[in-house]
This record gives sequence, C-alpha cells and structure tokens, in this order.
Amino acid sequence: MRGGSFSRLVPMSLVLMWLLLVSGLVQAADANQPPANDEQAFLARARSDNASQIAMAKLALSKSTNPRVIDLANSIIQERTALETRLAQLTPGHDEGANQPAAATSMLARMQALSGDAFDKTFASASVKSHCRIISAYEAMKLSSSDVALRDLAHDAIPALRGNLTVALSVLRSSDWTPSRHQEALTAVDSHAAKAPVFWEPISLVAAPW
Repeated sequence: MRGGSFSRLVPMSLVLMWLLLVSGLVQAADANQPPANDEQAFLARARSDNASQIAMAKLALSKSTNPRVIDLANSIIQERTALETRLAQLTPGHDEGANQPAAATSMLARMQALSGDAFDKTFASASVKSHCRIISAYEAMKLSSSDVALRDLAHDAIPALRGNLTVALSVLRSSDWTPSRHQEALTAVDSHAAKAPVFWEPISLVAAPW
C-alpha cells in the first residue's frame, strides 16, 4: 500500500514541477513582450517631455536670478533626470528624448530672447502647462496600462510631477508680479478644473490636455 501510494505520488510531483516551470516561462515571455502601441506612444511622449523640461530648466539656471525659479529649475532637472533613467530601461535602444517636438523647440527659442521677470514668468507658465499635460498622461497609464513595470513607474512619478507643478504655480502666482498675458496659464488651469474631473487631491487643478 505504502509502496503503491509513493509510486502514484511521484508522477504527480513531476506534473506539478512541470506546471510551475511552464507558468514561469509564460510569465517571463509576457515580461519580454514589447509595449502596446498606446504605451509606446506614451513612452515616446514622456521621454520627449523630459528632454524639453530639462532643456528649459538648464536655460533657466543660466538666465534667471530669481531664487524660486532657480529652485524650480534644479528640482525639474533632478526629478526628470531620474525619471528618464527609468523610462530608458523600458525602451532599450531608443533615444526618444532626443526628439523634441517643434512646439518645445519654438518655446526654447522664444525664451532665449527673454530676460528678467519676462523670462521667469514664461518659464513658470510653460512648466505649468507642460506638467498638467504630462501628469494627465501618467494618470492614464497608471490606470490603463497592462505593463506592471509601466504602471509602477507612473505611480512613482506622479507625486514628484505634482510637486514641481505646485512650485511652478507658486512662482507664477507670485504677488510681486503684475498681471500679464502669462496669467493665461492660470486662467486655463482654473477653467479646466471647473469643466473636467480632478485626478488628484493635493492641488485643486485638473491634469487635462490643453
């Protein structure tokens, strides 16, 4: 009886080991699958946005004397550089960050010609708009992506992006500046907040594409 029971258990244990091996191979294969089209588009957009924001922040460090603007620029460089490292791991062999959109290139060219308060307000305004757009994209990936690594990255990145957005807003709303066309960024943010659902709680803004 005991000998017979043992002989029946051996095949079952082998079957169990085989099932575990197959399961592991399937999971490994899934992990190595390329991102879906919408996820690829997001990764390209996120890396391009990183490159644009880092370039603008470096320009701010070279042109601005406003301590709040300098702090914002340093924070953007630090956060976006770390984020770029993680994004690059999800897109090996692709230098997406080098391809900046024409709008970002045009903005950099305009900012090159500015100085003083005009530069600081333009930089803060551009940062507000860019962060609102990209946070919306990260929120969407966090909710919809089938890639666990991408969802984790989005989850980790959003708080830092929100933090930089909050700082950019505080710079733009600085009381020692008189109202100007750069306040349009604030008006646009507030109007979107009234029309669309809010994605997060810490600040009363909506991260929606403009």
